[in-house]
Amino acid sequence: MADIFDPRSIQRAPFSALLGLKIENAANGEARVRMPFRLDLLNEGGPRAPIHGGAIASLIDTAAVTAVWTDPRMEQSATISMTINYLNAGVASDLIATARVRKRGRRIASLAVEVVDESGRLIADALVIFKVG
Repeated sequence: MADIFDPRSIQRAPFSALLGLKIENAANGEARVRMPFRLDLLNEGGPRAPIHGGAIASLIDTAAVTAVWTDPRMEQSATISMTINYLNAGVASDLIATARVRKRGRRIASLAVEVVDESGRLIADALVIFKVG
């Protein structure tokens, strides 16, 4: 078994730090991760342009990996696939991703992730599949 999971280790990772991701909660197969609004995460078009879909995808992947690592049996993981539905534009707001382990088997874990803006409007939802061990 792995050592006790410290969610701050994911937050400290260089790419997470580059995006400014903040892990707000992580326990019992669930995680909540915030991506603070920043102008350098936007598409072209000024301060009211939508947040780039790649930044949202990274937020989703980070929330999912954080949730899957709350399982004390975890020793390794790798993202197999992510299916993302972009439902509304994220504009001039922090984005908050909530991930939940739907099912974990011996080798595969399935997670559901929702991303909302600060007003609670659904920006994206996703199904993320991990190889686990």
